[in-house]
Parts: sequence; C-alpha cells; structure tokens
Amino acid sequence: MNKAKLQAAVRHAAVESPEFLGEGAWHHAWKVEKDGRELVLRIPKDLIYGNPAEFDEEELTAEYAATELYYRSVNEAIKGAAPEFFQFHVSEQLSYTLESFAGKHIDLHELSRAQAVETGKALGEIYRKTEEIPHGLDGFGYLHWTEESGLRGSITGDVRRFLKEESEEQLSDYRELSEARPEFQDAGVNDALNLAVELRERGFTQPLISNQDASPENILMHGTQVCLIDPFPNIYYPRGMAGNFMNLYETFFIALSDTERYGKHRFVDCADNLKAIADGFLDGYSAGDKRVQAEVRGEQLLQLLETGYSHFHLLTGKLPEEARIRYGDKQQIEDRLGLLAAELKALAASQIMNLEEALETGRSV
Repeated sequence: MNKAKLQAAVRHAAVESPEFLGEGAWHHAWKVEKDGRELVLRIPKDLIYGNPAEFDEEELTAEYAATELYYRSVNEAIKGAAPEFFQFHVSEQLSYTLESFAGKHIDLHELSRAQAVETGKALGEIYRKTEEIPHGLDGFGYLHWTEESGLRGSITGDVRRFLKEESEEQLSDYRELSEARPEFQDAGVNDALNLAVELRERGFTQPLISNQDASPENILMHGTQVCLIDPFPNIYYPRGMAGNFMNLYETFFIALSDTERYGKHRFVDCADNLKAIADGFLDGYSAGDKRVQAEVRGEQLLQLLETGYSHFHLLTGKLPEEARIRYGDKQQIEDRLGLLAAELKALAASQIMNLEEALETGRSV
C-alpha cells in the first residue's frame, strides 16, 4: 500500500477520514467523507498479479469512463443499483476514483438459500433492465478511449460477421480440445454447441451494454437494495454476459476455489449458495421467458467450453505468474480439466432439448 499516494489522493479529492476497506486485484479502497457524505476512494495498486503496474492513460481512462457509463445506465434502469456518484482523476503522478459508499459486501457463507436466490434474481433484473438503456456509443466490444474520439467500442465493422467468426472459432476450439483431450469427446456436447451457435446467430439483434464482472466481491447490500460495483462493461451480445455469469457461479468460482486468487473466499464451502444465486439470476434475467433462458444456457455452454480450452492451453509452455495466481500451478490446472469436461457434458445433456425447442420458437426480441 502506497501511503504517499493515499495522502496525495485525499488532498486532491478534498476528502477526509480515510478508513481502509480492503483490496481487489487492481485497487486498494478506503471509506472517506466529503461534505457529510460517505464515499469510497480507490487507488490503483503498484503491483498487479505480482507484476509492476504500468501507467497507460488511455487504458485507465477507458476503464474509469466505462465504469461511469455503466453506473449511470444501471441507475437509469434501477435507481440505487449502482453508486449514484462517481468521478475519477487520471494522470501519471496520481490516479483514483471516488464513488458513493453503496453498502456492505454480501456474505455467501451466511446467506440462506432463499436470500441467495433473491440476490441472484435482483442481479438478473439489473442486467436485463440495464440492457434496455441506450448506450450511445460507436463500435462494439470492450470499451476504448482516446483524446480524439472519447469513449467507444474497441471494435468497428460488421458486428454480425464478428459474432459469426467468433462462433466458428469456438467450435474450432472444441474440435482441437476434444482431439487433444479424449475426456472432452462427446457427441452430445458437439450437438449442443452447434445448437448454441445457431441460437445466438438467430437471436442477436444489436450490441447492448452489459457487464463481464459481477463476482461476489462486487456485490453489495444497502438495506434491501442489491448494488453492483467495479464492473467490466462491454457492448456486445448481452446473452453472452448472462451466460458468463451462469458459468462463473455454477462452475468457475467453485472449480478455482483452491487458487491464490480465490482461495480466501472459500467458494467450495458455499457452492450451494453460488448455484442458488445463479438460479435466481436466470429467473430475474429471463423474466420467465423460456427462449431467453435457453439462449443464456447456450452461452453458458460456450463460456464453459472456453474455460476448459484456456486451461488446456495454460499447460503449454511456461506458466506466467498472473496465470499461476489466478488458475493455480500446472498440476492444479491438469486436475481441473477432468472436472470441466464432466461439467461440460452434464450441461450439454441437460440443455440440448431446450436449445432445440428454442430454435423452433422463432427469433428472439
């Protein structure tokens, strides 16, 4: 923790009474006060996954401007579901964000199943309703910023063609993975992946704003209001991010609970609540629409495939320190592949009929 940076940020932001809250992968956070309001001051860490952080003005401005856009969109959709105040400062000497104090982190180990389901349902509603807010940006994909063009999607061109090419690449990834690792070979998985790809290409309408990072450490409770912080926004096919959420909560966090990155959360000890949050999320996101549920499950299947594929490739060559922190050593990664193969087969078997039925119901809204 850099005390000099903290003192400089406190002076620059004109806040007082800093109280350390904790740290994430990228920032240290303090609770502060200003004009009678409780706020959170976040300062970038000097070391990120064991490596010295390098200053990149465009990258950091894009991150913070994207957060500002997402918070504004969420609050327009559901007031109070994200910090209502947010500002940031970026320079090589000093960078920080300042936002509303939005409550306390959820405790996955203390939630009842009913509370976990309701939390997930609230998150699903936040995702669904935020997608309906026009983002007003050019391009698609992760967000990029330059002095000349401001905030925009990092990818230009035909978004439908990009989606199709991405789908073809994912099917190619499965062929490579199943040829190299026999435990992934399964006719049902192959069929379900092809159905998921067809469903996404039929269901896509336009790129909408969504969030890739709704991990438990980014979920707060303010009274009965669920609040999302520290998002990783993008502009793309939103079902993909909903499927990502389902993969994280039903498989990823539990499977990686033995790693340095996630070990402190003891996710394996609260696996039932993680899965209950996923159940609630799918209900809240779909609002009972069976086709939307199938589209999300199809994307979850593709996300789970990519989780297995990325694990497979981490076994090749030297393992970077960041990857070791996030995924464990090579033996942990090797051991996890069997679990991921079993999860992929089980998900495909449970969803293949739903995917087939969804394709018969016509185009999604």
